[in-house]
Amino acid sequence: MVSDSGWTKQIQYPIMLIRNDGQYGTDNPVFLINNTPQILIMKHLHLITLVLLFTAFSSQAQNTFPSTGNVGIGTTSPASALDVNGAIALRGVTAYESKAFATASDGTVVVASGARIRGTYTLTFEAGYRLQTVVLLANATQYDYNSCSLSVLSNTYYNSSVVMSNFRFVFSSDNSVVYLVFDISNRNGGALVTAIFNGTGVYPPQWGGILPASPNAGGLYPLVVNMGKVGINTTDTKGYNFAVNGNAIATSMTVKLYANWPDYVFKPDYVLPALTDVKTYIDQNHHLPEVPSEQEVAKKGLNLGEMNRLLLKKMEEMTLYMIEAKEDIDQLKKQVKDLKKKVK
Repeated sequence: MVSDSGWTKQIQYPIMLIRNDGQYGTDNPVFLINNTPQILIMKHLHLITLVLLFTAFSSQAQNTFPSTGNVGIGTTSPASALDVNGAIALRGVTAYESKAFATASDGTVVVASGARIRGTYTLTFEAGYRLQTVVLLANATQYDYNSCSLSVLSNTYYNSSVVMSNFRFVFSSDNSVVYLVFDISNRNGGALVTAIFNGTGVYPPQWGGILPASPNAGGLYPLVVNMGKVGINTTDTKGYNFAVNGNAIATSMTVKLYANWPDYVFKPDYVLPALTDVKTYIDQNHHLPEVPSEQEVAKKGLNLGEMNRLLLKKMEEMTLYMIEAKEDIDQLKKQVKDLKKKVK
């Protein structure tokens, strides 16, 4: 409080700060504790003033939220746990939501849809003798179906009972809406897939959706991990442990074969096929014995390790043929030489 005869500021009972001469000013203040004057120097007065200001501002800056009910910003009637009436700016927001999808029949299931889908989705199906969990890393944006990517980070299932498969992105006919979908079959009575979304950013999931009549397929599949099998840019490894859909390059690669390396061709007990038999096989099949045909390679691909083994075997057999031919030629030369001597 302030008076004509001097000034008095109440700090906290029973502490008061006054001028000792009853005049306005800041020189020689007296600090009263329990009505007993105490002489203060200026730095102590400044310290007390800062404490008072900090206390005042702290009490004004704190917000208190109720322990139950909804919170509204810009509205007095919030309809959800946090209801904001107006524009907001978010940086690094983490979303975590879950939903159960009905799977009453086999077919395609839409997990999420919208202008953008980004984040990690964990899908779990459980029924009698059926238990499968898939973790997907999804990133797709409308109008950009060539650049969206979907990685299957893990795909585990029980007793070889695959229920969820063919995870992919599809787009509406005008590419304005993107859908994260998969196919379900072999359900064994199961009716639900539980999906959990976990992502960072300002694009929360839009669960479900109605698949368009004529969707556009799109998307890249940079990494797929499926029960120990790994696919690069493909979700189907064709049963192989590692599959790459596209070009690959390596500075070094070692292939270890389970089959015997064909050094046995040079052993004394190896039966070298007769060249007449080889010629007959070639005339009938148009490729070397044991070597896959053009049709087989086009259908199944080329096993590099096995092909190198076969090529080495054929080269070793060819070497033996050449050695035999050399021996025959040498023998003929000797016979010719002997005949020439007899003629003379």
